[in-house]
Amino acid sequence: MERLKNMRIGLVELCATLIISSLMIIAGIILGLDLASLIIKLFSGLIKPDMPNFNVIISFLRINSGIQVVMLLAVLIIVGGIVVTLRITRSTLSSLAEKEDTPAIFQKHSGLKIIEVVLGLTAVVAGYFILNLPSQSLVNTVLPAFITIVSGTYLLCHSLLSLVPANWFAKINLTKGKTQLELHHYASVFTIISLLFALTMGALALSHDFNAFPQVIKRGIYYDGVIVSNTANIKNDVAQLKIKKQQTYHYKEAKGHFYFVRNELADNPIKYVKNTGRSNFQVKAIKLDQLNKNSLAGESFRELVPNSSQKDKTIALCSTAELNKVKGKTKYLTLVQLNSFDRDWPFLLKIEHKRAQSNLAYSHLYSNSKAATYQLILGMSKEMKILGYSVAFVFGVSLIIVLMIVVKATKREQKLANERLAQSAWQSKTGLLFFIPATFGVLDVLFGLKFFDQVLPTAYYKVWLPIVLMLLVYFVIYLLTVRRYHKAEF
Repeated sequence: MERLKNMRIGLVELCATLIISSLMIIAGIILGLDLASLIIKLFSGLIKPDMPNFNVIISFLRINSGIQVVMLLAVLIIVGGIVVTLRITRSTLSSLAEKEDTPAIFQKHSGLKIIEVVLGLTAVVAGYFILNLPSQSLVNTVLPAFITIVSGTYLLCHSLLSLVPANWFAKINLTKGKTQLELHHYASVFTIISLLFALTMGALALSHDFNAFPQVIKRGIYYDGVIVSNTANIKNDVAQLKIKKQQTYHYKEAKGHFYFVRNELADNPIKYVKNTGRSNFQVKAIKLDQLNKNSLAGESFRELVPNSSQKDKTIALCSTAELNKVKGKTKYLTLVQLNSFDRDWPFLLKIEHKRAQSNLAYSHLYSNSKAATYQLILGMSKEMKILGYSVAFVFGVSLIIVLMIVVKATKREQKLANERLAQSAWQSKTGLLFFIPATFGVLDVLFGLKFFDQVLPTAYYKVWLPIVLMLLVYFVIYLLTVRRYHKAEF
């Protein structure tokens, strides 16, 4: 009978934990999106530099005021749902455990608790395995993974708390003895705290990961710029660039052909970058027999050549003497690499924009250039970082609120003869509350980030930085909590 009652209490707490966790995630994402939209509206000048044709993804972040109000109302409704769930859970558990006044004895069933630890670990590992399965729909993987991971974390927290000796619980006054109700309650609290901790740290890590996108563009495009116009204005602007290396090719454009000098391409081959996967790049030279093939090498070459007709043309190779016999004006193609792309790309972009305005044949060179692509990705990454930091802020505030609610809810007045013992007991209790969930949270982030490898260049881009930052801030919050409530007792 007692075991059945324990299972019913655990099932109610687990269901409540799943519902509250899912509602918190939905509310946090909505509120984070709303906050990011507000920040972008207020500080758009910091995101959008003074450059021509600056394009960024703004369709889902520049939300109008009406939708923002609706989103806030949705968050209020979700918070109301969390409160209702808590009240129903407390009422249900009170009726189930109204006769449970004596501490539960677990030492005789330590083997069962070890099995529970194994089951919890298995559930968590299975959750991350499901999360990383290939799927066309996120619902098919994220929802089962979420339920499995939260359930596994709950089992781990409950089993670990159950294995702690009952006299140690009494020593630090964590609960009134070690009742099943209190253990399930703390397992639920620890699970929610660990989830909020993981969401906060994960959002910080993903925000930091977006810094990798501009770096991928810099590494993934070999030449910093293409110079094809020889007007006086363009020449003067190009002269101001600090060029590390350049290579020039002469050609003529006919109705269906581009005529290039064979020796120039053979002696100084044009290079391109091939992405071999996981942001690993390999620089390769374009061979002469690849110029007209439908391959990455052929496409990379054609992207560098201005095409006035916008139609595919055959690349013909000839000698300098043969080129002179072809009707038309001899043009040149200069590929440059700058001493510092980070410093000069804005000026290079203005040159390319000015060139595109002077001749439509150069428009595709501008839109596909390294500087223009870098500008686009840089703007996107800035907005995505704002979104990520906004979501991290919302989840972080939620984490602090939950911690403070739990601290105040479990606080009770008790006078101890030894003040030093009282402070030590408080630190032990608060340490459990803070750092057991944090341990699970860090593991959740380290394993959960792999899911984003599908959409990010690398989900672990300098991941140690947000983790260390989060842990330091979390430790400071712990110290402030201990300092403020060092006279308080559960």
